[in-house]
Amino acid sequence: MILARYLTGQFLPPFFFGLSIFSGVLLLDKLFDLLDLLINKGVSLWTSAQIFFLFFPTILSLSVPMALLLACLLTFGRLSEDNEILALRASGLSFRQILWPPLAVAGLVSLALLPFNTHLTPTAMDQFRSLYHRIATTDPLIQIEPRRFLNVQNVRLFAGDVSKDRKNLSNVWIYRLFPGYSQRIYADRGTAEITNRQLSLRLEEGQIERFSRGLATDFSHVDFQHYTVNVPFQGALNARDRGWREYTTPGLLKEIHRRRSRRIATSDIEAEMHLRYALAFAPLCLALVGIPLGMTLERGGRGVGFGAAMGVLFLYYLLLVMGLNVAEKGKWPAAPALWVGNVAALAVGAELFRRRLAR
Repeated sequence: MILARYLTGQFLPPFFFGLSIFSGVLLLDKLFDLLDLLINKGVSLWTSAQIFFLFFPTILSLSVPMALLLACLLTFGRLSEDNEILALRASGLSFRQILWPPLAVAGLVSLALLPFNTHLTPTAMDQFRSLYHRIATTDPLIQIEPRRFLNVQNVRLFAGDVSKDRKNLSNVWIYRLFPGYSQRIYADRGTAEITNRQLSLRLEEGQIERFSRGLATDFSHVDFQHYTVNVPFQGALNARDRGWREYTTPGLLKEIHRRRSRRIATSDIEAEMHLRYALAFAPLCLALVGIPLGMTLERGGRGVGFGAAMGVLFLYYLLLVMGLNVAEKGKWPAAPALWVGNVAALAVGAELFRRRLAR
């Protein structure tokens, strides 16, 4: 037990170090979006914090396997460099006795990720997207960005320049789709505001063009000095489509059963389900690579360990992404496609262990 406590104590600091580094990198892009919501778009601090913490479980599903691999490389690289592995072997301990504590930690992490990936993460993602959707539909001004299209009901809005308060627009294009015709509106400038549960666009100095879908000669063109477009968005909260990543695994299984009964392809749903289980067992598979690789890289310290971790992670996630793509398209069954990275890690780890034990 003394050895187990010692090795675990050596293992946990680099694990949490890697977890903070990898989570921070993966969160960096979303952090800028959250700061934009908080500072520029007037979303409250409490709501911004909710959005952040609801998105965080998705990041942990990816960063935990990365951190565990880095911990294995750094821990056993240092132990080998300081000849502690050699000293433990000289004292009569076998590799099995030395290696079981970090492998047990990796196994416990994988077991913990099973309910985390299959229930907690999809539930958090569903709440994250629902909250963000509710904010956007309650105040569409939040979504107005320069040189980006905004969709509200049957209207697509594009503005070349937008003021910081999202209310003053210039070089405005509006496309409105109706059952029998389409309308295109251009204005040099305009203002946007929310009044009575609708987006009100007050335009100046522009033109309106109307196109009939059934008759090519039915076309009209009108110039205007002032024109107002009102777009109601009441009820838009019910219009959000849920992605498969927002379904818990029982929900995915139910949808697979429903589709199969109707003879509809289920490749995209099966790919999402197997992705969750593959990522859950990734820590254990990557630990089986990281431990013997760390003992092999006896010199170089954290720099070499971090570089080796980046190389292994690049290859692993490359295989995972490739497998996800071919599985979603139905070119390969989801089971072998999503597990090819884990199988490759197990094969490489077994070979590295074999070579290490043969010395």
